Order: sequence, then structure tokens, then C-alpha cells
Amino acid sequence: MGRVWQGETVDVPTAHGFCMYVKSACLEQTGLLREDIFAQGYGEENDFSRRASALGWRHVACLGTFVGHAESQSFSPVKSDLIARNLHVLNGLHPGYDQLVTRWQNRDPLAPYRKKLDLARLHQSRPFLKSVILIRHDREGGILRHVWHRASLYEQAGVFAFVMVPERHRSGRLVWRLTSLRDKDYPNLTIPRNAFSFRALYKELNCTKFEIHSYIGSTIEKIFSLSELGLPYDVYIHDYSWFCPRITLVADQNHYCGEPDLQTCLSCINTFGSRTDDPAPLQKLRQWSQRILDTAEHVICPSQDAANRVTRQFTTIQTDVTPWEHILNVDTLFFPPKAHHEKRIVGILGAISIEKGYDILINLANFIKTHHIPIHLVIIGYSCDDAPLLETGVVTMTGRYQEYEIQPLTEKYAIDWFFLPSLWPETWSYVLTHIWASNRATIVYDIGAPAERIKQAGGGLVIPLHTSLPSLIAILMAPYNYLGVFKTQGDALGDLLVRP
Repeated sequence: MGRVWQGETVDVPTAHGFCMYVKSACLEQTGLLREDIFAQGYGEENDFSRRASALGWRHVACLGTFVGHAESQSFSPVKSDLIARNLHVLNGLHPGYDQLVTRWQNRDPLAPYRKKLDLARLHQSRPFLKSVILIRHDREGGILRHVWHRASLYEQAGVFAFVMVPERHRSGRLVWRLTSLRDKDYPNLTIPRNAFSFRALYKELNCTKFEIHSYIGSTIEKIFSLSELGLPYDVYIHDYSWFCPRITLVADQNHYCGEPDLQTCLSCINTFGSRTDDPAPLQKLRQWSQRILDTAEHVICPSQDAANRVTRQFTTIQTDVTPWEHILNVDTLFFPPKAHHEKRIVGILGAISIEKGYDILINLANFIKTHHIPIHLVIIGYSCDDAPLLETGVVTMTGRYQEYEIQPLTEKYAIDWFFLPSLWPETWSYVLTHIWASNRATIVYDIGAPAERIKQAGGGLVIPLHTSLPSLIAILMAPYNYLGVFKTQGDALGDLLVRP
């Protein structure tokens, strides 16, 4: 403690009862704790501190002292009742006490000292520390899975991996918080969201590089400022937010946009809005992205399809194609033949948003219901609007799931094969991996990484994007009839979809 404490003191609004050091002069002038008012406990030291403050005494945290405390042992059975009662009493005796404490908590003047202590503890436990920082967004999705996978790989190699997440402090300040696989050990590594603070922490953690997995939440401008520090970094491509503020290249009528010219993109953003919540105009976004990608040591894409789309926009960059996962052996997966009258149980896996094919599913469900098609849809997951799907009576929905539940749910509902209705050019798709791990083949549209992966490894059927609804029904009824068809027919359906 002494090595990280240089004699600083930080004023606090009240002392903490179990570890108070009180000068005798203060005690004589202020008086004793008032047991007549606060019953069994809670609040006496707060009242004492406010009375002492009124007499000119300061309350400070002693940063060089550690005191262990097994909390809530004295009044466990009645703690909440005592706190509620005594806080009411306390605010009556000292009006504005709650606001005083809240303002101090929002300022959080002890934060830099907690951070300093965590860093000292980290270096003590890891005297030859080498680390990396992985920057992600503040949302859900496949990025989180890949980032934590990257973190585990670094840890196995003896490199401490910190994941940096954009957050808003309760005071309203924008910060970056660093987490790790040992998050509970070092919970105070938070810095202001600026390049100066990042560079200082990078040095303190003895970082060897950082990885950019997303700018969303941090803003493209802030990430650009980090890329200009002259520190080594890589960029991992998880989506198309680097040049498309709608992230997924889905625009009018929720269809793939075709990656048009700049003016058409500007019109799309003006009409449909951005999904990144980033204030940068489109031209500035692409300018900063170009510079970030140009100066990266590596730009890593999980599929050739993703690499092609990125390099079409940023023609000067070089990309490395590295799959996010080991490719499974799926060439033995097949679509089991069914008699014409037998019901087909078709699975859909994941959180089904608009770009993940929600409109296709609702139209499909209504068509199945209206024409009494022997198909039942089982969504392992949920959608952006569950009720209309469930009302058709031909859809079963499990709700949110854990990864380990996918295989048992697939067996429970006797799913014959899966359909992945995603309309955007996904860069990888963990959903496809989960389907394959459940020993089922799947049907996908000819767009993005899922189509590329099936064409390379097997394990499913690739059909033309925007296949008509009657043709889609025919494929879902008997996908085994169309294996190899679309390659030989130039991806045209022709007369093949009218066969019984």
C-alpha cells in the first residue's frame, strides 16, 4: 500500500463506522454517537460526521490503509428496515444529506486511486506482465463471442487480455472500462474516453498491441484517434459499419442494398437512419475508416465474401481471411427424405430481426397456414415481433436459450432440417456453426459467409436470394431434390421447382 500511496488525502462526505479514526479533539468538540436516535445501528457515524463538518472538521479517506470487513454481520435480519428508518431520520436531522452523498458518488474522486491500486496488485502478481487490449462495442452479438475467444487464446499464450468496453459513468462521463477473464480481481480499470488516457494505460499495462473489433459505442472519431497514436493494432471485421451506418447493408424494403454509389448511400441514411448511433457523417466515417484500416498491421476477415466487400470500398487495404472457428466436418450431413404427406419440422435458430429474415418467416407461416402445407416451423430463439408468428398456429417458439440447449431442443422438437433466412451478407454466422453442431443440414440464401461456408464444406443447400414464396415452400418440403441443382443451372430455379 505504501508504494502506491504518496500521502494524498481525499475528502469524503461521511466516515464509515467500522473503520473510523477520530481525533480526540474532534470527539470532545462534536460529542458522542447518538444511540438514543438511531436504535440498534446504521446512521450514527453519518450523523456524527455531519455534526463534525458543521464545526469545521474534515473527513478524509486514508488511502494507505487496508481494513477487512465482513459486511452486514451485525444486523443482517433487520438491515433493510433499519436503513430505511434511519436514513429518514438522518435526512430530517441534516437536510440535503442524500444529495450530498449522491453528488460525491457521481464525482467518484476515489476512482483514480482504486485504479492505481489495481494496477499495483496486477504488477505484483504478474511481474513480467505482457498484455493486449481488445476493443469491442457496447451491444450484444457474435462480436462478444469472438472477442472472448481471442482473450482466451492470449491467456493460453501467457498474455493478459483486457477487453475494453465503452460505458457511461453514473456521473454522465463517457469512459472506457477494461474487463478480463479475471474481472473480479481488477474491477477498477476505467479511463476517460480519450487517446491520452488510453496511451497512458497502454504503457502501464505493458501492452504489446491492441485489437479493434468495433468502433460502435466509442465513436469512429475516438477509435480513429487511437489509431493515430503510432501503436501497433489489428482490425477484425465483424460487420459493415466501417462504411455502412446501417451496419448490415440492408436498406429499402429490408433487402440487401447491393452496395450502391455514395449518393444512393447518403439517400438511404437520410431516409432510413443510422443504426450505429454515431454522429459522424457518412463521408467522414469512410474517411476515418480508410485511415484506420490503412494503418492497421492486419485487417482480418472471417470469410472471403466479407473481405471482398470491404476491399471493394477500401481499395488500398490488404485483408487476411481467417475463419473465426475451426471448420467442422459436415459433408456427411444430409436432408432425410420424407414421404409427401409427412409433416416437415423446419428449425430456425437465433434472434430473428428484420435483416435476419423476419418478414420472410411471417409470409412463410401465413402461406403454410392458408394452404395447409405439412410444414411446422420451430424457432429456437425469439423474434423482433413474436405475436404475429405465433398467431398463425404453425410456429413454435422456445424463447431465449443457452448454447448448450440447442442440441437438446433440436431433438425435443424432432427438427428435420434448418432454414437460415438471413438476408444480409453475414461475415461469419455462429448460428450456422450451432446448427451443424446439432447434426442438422441447413438451407441458406446465396449471400454472405453462410453460403460460402456451405459451398466449401457441404452441410446444406444454397438457394438464390429472393426466391419466390411458392418456390421456397417447394424447397423446404424436399431440399434433397435440389442438391446440386443451382450450381448446374447457374443459380436459376427454372422448371425444377414445379416438380412434385
